[in-house]
Amino acid sequence: MMDENSYIKVEKAFWVDPFQMIGAVVGIIAVLITIIILVIFQQRKNARRSILIMGLSDSGKTLIFSRIFHNRCIQTYTSLKENSGKYLINNNFLRVIDIPGHERLCGKFFDQYKTSTKGIIFVVDSVTIQKKIRDVAELLYNILTDKSFASKGNRVLISCNKQDQTMAKGATVIKSLLEAEL
Repeated sequence: MMDENSYIKVEKAFWVDPFQMIGAVVGIIAVLITIIILVIFQQRKNARRSILIMGLSDSGKTLIFSRIFHNRCIQTYTSLKENSGKYLINNNFLRVIDIPGHERLCGKFFDQYKTSTKGIIFVVDSVTIQKKIRDVAELLYNILTDKSFASKGNRVLISCNKQDQTMAKGATVIKSLLEAEL
């Protein structure tokens, strides 16, 4: 059995000064708060760092994407998945995502990326715009009226592609067609 002195020695070995305990708790809380602040800051830093390239199929989205990242024209085919790349501008990375133009895929990928989107490059085929004006206007309308996209003040740039072809409509004609259809 333990005598009384042994018991007191054991008790003193496990005894903690209340001020040391308070200091340890304050230190742990400070570390946790710092970690939480860093996580929130990192999420905000990465939020809304994407530019989407959108438009109907065969409007030239993937070709524009390849010109941005590879500085060359390539033979493209109808995309079934998104293309993604990081673009360095002012020491910050901007993620550029080429969204397929097929109706179902376009909606799926737009829903996936719209919360991290800073803006959209909406590509219009200047040659076939008169034939496809209803579909182009519908897609543009769906983008502009999406509540979660519109509420963040995102920007949309309408790019009139294929201007080098003889039957291409000019930007003012395309603007008038879109305004009339919307």
